[in-house]
Amino acid sequence: MTFLSPSMLWLLAAISIPILIHILSLMRVNKVEFSSIRFIKELKTSSIRKVRIQKLLLLLLRILIITCLVMMIAQPVTKGFMPGWLSAEQDSRLIFIIDNSASMSVKVGEKSFLDQSKSITMTLIPQFSAETNITIFQTCPPKIVYSGLQNGFSLRSALKSIKPTASYDNLWASLRKGLTDKAIAEPIKECVILSDMMHPPDSSFLKDINKLKHWKFYFIEPSSVKSNMGVLDASLVNRTKTLGQLLKLDTRVKNSGIETKTNVPLELLFNNQRVGQVVTQFEPQKEKEFLFQAYPPEPGILEGALTLPSDDYEFDNKWYLSMPIMDEIRCAIIASDSKEISMIETILKSIDPENKFLKIDTRIQPNLSRLFLEDVDVVIIHNPMGISKESIKDLDKFLLEGGGVIWFQGDYIDGQYDSELFSKIGFPKIDMLVKSGQGMFSTNISSESSDVLQEIRVRDISKEMPEVFKYAKTYIGPKTKIHLKLNNNDPLLMEFGRGSGSIFYFSSLLDLRWNDLPMRGIVVPLLFRLIILSGTDEINTSAVLVDESKWISIEESKLRNKWEVVSPSGLKEMIVPEYDKEGILFENTRELGIYQVYSNGEKFTSFPTRLHYKEYLSGRMQKEDMEAILGIENMRWIKYKSDVTKIFSETRHGKSLWKFFLIASIILLIAETIIGRPTNSFINNNSND
Repeated sequence: MTFLSPSMLWLLAAISIPILIHILSLMRVNKVEFSSIRFIKELKTSSIRKVRIQKLLLLLLRILIITCLVMMIAQPVTKGFMPGWLSAEQDSRLIFIIDNSASMSVKVGEKSFLDQSKSITMTLIPQFSAETNITIFQTCPPKIVYSGLQNGFSLRSALKSIKPTASYDNLWASLRKGLTDKAIAEPIKECVILSDMMHPPDSSFLKDINKLKHWKFYFIEPSSVKSNMGVLDASLVNRTKTLGQLLKLDTRVKNSGIETKTNVPLELLFNNQRVGQVVTQFEPQKEKEFLFQAYPPEPGILEGALTLPSDDYEFDNKWYLSMPIMDEIRCAIIASDSKEISMIETILKSIDPENKFLKIDTRIQPNLSRLFLEDVDVVIIHNPMGISKESIKDLDKFLLEGGGVIWFQGDYIDGQYDSELFSKIGFPKIDMLVKSGQGMFSTNISSESSDVLQEIRVRDISKEMPEVFKYAKTYIGPKTKIHLKLNNNDPLLMEFGRGSGSIFYFSSLLDLRWNDLPMRGIVVPLLFRLIILSGTDEINTSAVLVDESKWISIEESKLRNKWEVVSPSGLKEMIVPEYDKEGILFENTRELGIYQVYSNGEKFTSFPTRLHYKEYLSGRMQKEDMEAILGIENMRWIKYKSDVTKIFSETRHGKSLWKFFLIASIILLIAETIIGRPTNSFINNNSND
């Protein structure tokens, strides 16, 4: 316990007054008229003792009354976080860190956590000296919104400028940046942190923890979230996305609140039209999985969303989707001779006899000196005899922009690849040709990645697997997926990626001298599926996290068009393409939803933004966690209540006790009055006299 006015304690010397009076009363000789011996006999020993006890009790009460009154005047307080003598804070620094990330938009009643934080800040500031240097940080994006002495109007304006965001919080980065500033020279340093404390400190913050040992921290924890349902994830089970192809969406939903939720509707929307719904119950802190199935309504860019009803936290109630639904694929066939061209073209025409879906372009190029793939979605390269460095660059550019390659390896393996192809594109290194006469090999579906073949509609796919007589034995990389393998475990069909493009690599040809695949019933659906998978360009529609940059690939012929991006709220922004990279880089993805991209006023593509996974409501950091990091002596943890300002004051300076001493003084005075009152027997005796 300490005192705000310790100089007043000298008044305790007044205790000597009742003591002196008591002593003097004992020394005083009373003159008593001698009466009849009868009255002397009536005086009892017990009465004498009673009087003595009464006088001692009165003396004690009077000493306590004076003590309580002096203690009240001295203003005693419990020991606070800051030393009691720090009343002059002209050399002090006060920093407020206000978290305005997505999770701070959670509502408690009519106010969000962020609104509560701003209100608390305005009520706490007057508790500090007018000479205190105040700095207010926001975390998203990290910046100083106020710096200076107390100024009501400026402070209110600064706090008003802190807006809610859908961003991932930068709490610890803001703390590290603000508190390690060498310009802060004040001896007294205090920091008030208003955050939901969703994430532990990062390594950078922990690295500089010793630089913060002179700071005093106050963490103000918001209230618990009562009602929250959130879509945690939604992913397409199938890879093909064509008109008439059933889309399967695997979805996870969680109840992050403390209340049981009944009759909760989860809806799937395609182009703002409901195509699926499920209604179920969720227990607190439990999650469920659902499988939605729906057909795309039309070709083009399909925009969708999984939606939940409104609750205390709106940002996780929707999961946005955007994907291309193809109605046409431009396919180029490049082969060594006309026979190879004719065979592949025959297979493709059996898929689409009227060429409504597949637009086929055939090229006889034994040696790939140049590849012109500007107007191509998928290229099938069959039995190449050689590849120039220029064609390697063409192929690499094609893949980076989201193109698809189906490669059939042939006889000509010597000298057709150089180091650039190996290093940049990732083609497998060829060891040798395993030729006919060395055995016949059966084919199996690789268990590790059979998704390519899972939707092929044949009666018994195991009986449709080809037998191989000749193939190129290869060494595969760590990121290569094997879809088909031979019974000696050598790969037959592999998949690997380059940029946003994909390559399907056959170690054998579509040739009866190499295998009997051209005679198998699986050849048509297999080649069709590979064309769809490799021809689906999702680079422009793929989702990005809020605040992440988005790359939009553009054809060379459209680079000079007028490009515009419209945010989910309708904000428009003109973008200048990067001509050397043939695309646009959009960085202003601060909103949650679907962004529209326009070229010369016509819709070009769209892409969704996603909430950062760390902004989904989960367990918060607790008092014990921060004490272990900062030390018990350097921090205080305050839970949000209606009287948080009072609690903060008591935490900082200690709890005032003068009221308790005042009450004690009143009680003691009443007791002294009662005990000091003359007794009836004493009055009667005096009257008889």
